[in-house]
Amino acid sequence: MSIPFGTIISLISAIGFGGIAGAYLEFRFQHQKQVQEDIHCLKRKRYGSILIQMLTILSPEHLSKTQEFRPDLKTIEDVKEEVRIEMLHGLLFASDNVINAMAQFVQSPNYSSYFKAVIAMRKDLWGEKTKIEEGDLEVFGKKLES
Repeated sequence: MSIPFGTIISLISAIGFGGIAGAYLEFRFQHQKQVQEDIHCLKRKRYGSILIQMLTILSPEHLSKTQEFRPDLKTIEDVKEEVRIEMLHGLLFASDNVINAMAQFVQSPNYSSYFKAVIAMRKDLWGEKTKIEEGDLEVFGKKLES
């Protein structure tokens, strides 16, 4: 049984094209995965920094601790301005819910608006629904206030 020469060429071409297409698709998949990991890492760092700044606004006596990481923030007004700037930078990477929650905090800095921002950031980072509600976190606010 002999296989015609044209069939052999067709098989080699198909395998070669399939290999190239497979390699390309693998490259695209790996590239997308890396981009998503980079975005997630950026969000975790930015959100952590923003939450510390927001807590500093709520508890100004902790300004010296914040200055250990951000010596350029000399007053509470500097911290408030930084949170506003972070909110604007968030337009590039944060979800709509995070931006809305941060805007609420900027307009009315209190523990309620802080906890809404925390929950929105948590949902944005982990993509899961959460059963944590503002009331569940009030215990932390009470500890911070005392």
